[in-house]
Parts: sequence; C-alpha cells; structure tokens
Amino acid sequence: MSPSVQIWLKFAAWLAITAIAIVTVLPIGLRPTTPYSPNTERFFVMAIVGGLFVLAYPARLWAVIFALACGAAVFEPLQFFALGRHPSLRDVVVKSAGAAAGAITGYLLSRVGGLKAKSK
Repeated sequence: MSPSVQIWLKFAAWLAITAIAIVTVLPIGLRPTTPYSPNTERFFVMAIVGGLFVLAYPARLWAVIFALACGAAVFEPLQFFALGRHPSLRDVVVKSAGAAAGAITGYLLSRVGGLKAKSK
C-alpha cells in the first residue's frame, strides 16, 4: 500500500472514532438516525471503524480490536453526562463485536488484495 493511501486511511480512521466520541455525548435529539435499529447502527458503524483502523495499521489486528473494544467501554459511560442517553453493557458488547468483525474483515480483505502487513 502506498504511503499516501496509508496516511489517508489513518486520517479517516481517527476522524471516524472522533466523530463517534462526539456523537456519543450528544443529547439523544441531536444524534444522527437511520432507518435501522440502534444495535444494527452500532454494529456496522464500529465495523467500518474497525476496518479502517486495521487497514491503516495492518500489522496490528489484535491491538486494533483490543483498543476499539476498550474505546467502546470508555465512551459508553460518557452517556451519563448527555441528556436522554442511557448507556448499557449490551451496547458495549455490540460495538466491540462490530469493531472486531470489521477489523477481521478488513484484515482478510487486505490479505486477499495482496496488501502486506509491515511490522513496526
């Protein structure tokens, strides 16, 4: 993978997780909505983030999964400070599962696509 693509992937991954952190603490009325269930949204948003991070840091699959699961566990209690939000352990599990699924999918796609993971 070219260095410029790697830089853009890192930028996109960090921008996405920052957006999730911001949306997590917004009052419920300001949260973006889709026609899908909240758990479906949580799972697939974190799957996209997991995929971005593992493509940005291809040699760090397990670190990405662990970090995103920890991030979900840290972000969720922040909802206690947002009006109308109600954090739950189930949400952390759904988000962590999505992050892991996305990271593993991104890793497998990078391997099939011929991208080499460089150890650093």
